[in-house]
Amino acid sequence: MKAGTYNLERRELYGHMLIAPDIYWTTSREEIEEVTGGCGPGKIGDWFVPDTVWGKSIFLACQIHDFMYIDGLTPEDKAIADEVLRWNMSTLVGPGDLSQYRITTYFIAVARNGGSAFDKGRTPTKNEIDPNAIERDWKEDGADWSK
Repeated sequence: MKAGTYNLERRELYGHMLIAPDIYWTTSREEIEEVTGGCGPGKIGDWFVPDTVWGKSIFLACQIHDFMYIDGLTPEDKAIADEVLRWNMSTLVGPGDLSQYRITTYFIAVARNGGSAFDKGRTPTKNEIDPNAIERDWKEDGADWSK
């Protein structure tokens, strides 16, 4: 499905049907890990933004989202990346009122505050984050993704 700059595809990744740009699916895991981080903004921000929702990992959703921010060009691309994040988090966590509430909280925070990360085109990778830092301080075309 074409959405903004992206050609989105839904594929299986580690047992979950996730949405990502076509280029994500053809990029090696090593290359993806070089340019993406986790769910937080890096450094001390990762302490406040966990890669889990009620014990279930949403790391892959955040990694795809970071990857999309790298290639995004327009405000529409940012909005699409943010919606893909929400979809993928929901897929990884599954149903449940508390889980969906937490996912909505993540989504709102990213939609409102992710502009600077999108404008930079990348987020810090886990390798770039100093582990001691804390101690020191798609809907328009009607695509059916349920299949």
